[in-house]
Amino acid sequence: MKTNSAVLTKTVKIILVKIAIGLLLISSGLYSCKKELPGTKKSVNSLAADSLALLKMIQIREKAMISKDIAMDMQQFSDHATWINSQGYYFEGKENVRKFHGMLAGNDSLDYYYEAGKPRIRMIDSENALAYYGWKMFWYKKAIPTDTTFKEIGLMTLNAHKDKDQWQWTAVTNQHTPWFYENIEPVTTD
Repeated sequence: MKTNSAVLTKTVKIILVKIAIGLLLISSGLYSCKKELPGTKKSVNSLAADSLALLKMIQIREKAMISKDIAMDMQQFSDHATWINSQGYYFEGKENVRKFHGMLAGNDSLDYYYEAGKPRIRMIDSENALAYYGWKMFWYKKAIPTDTTFKEIGLMTLNAHKDKDQWQWTAVTNQHTPWFYENIEPVTTD
């Protein structure tokens, strides 16, 4: 059985690879163009920088969930943030969002393995964005780490707002999905 530090090291490497891939995709797709996007006053380069900032926030969130560092995660939320968890419970305000995360990280008998898929960022305008990513959270008994008791898999939708050059999560909706989405890709219907 791997030690927690070995698992954490492997997880950090996976996160770094995901970020590198994301940066490569953004830089190849967005930095090649310097004209303004329709309906915005910002260049593609500054929108790419904002996308990178949001990707970094998601990386910090994943690291915080893995290490159960709720304070690290909560720094990214606005004071008036809202959260709808995968069971449909609505938490209003940063303090209630923090308490919810505290319940996850501070469970007496259960612990979890957490992984996030590759994020997809959608810039709405220069001050608003949406971020999507798949996630999985496998719960196991602390006394018997090999005993997975519950597998949660879902999709995270995060609304972000930029105020005074600082991005913050303002609203999060979490939903269960039948499988883990490593990548979020657009689909069409015929």
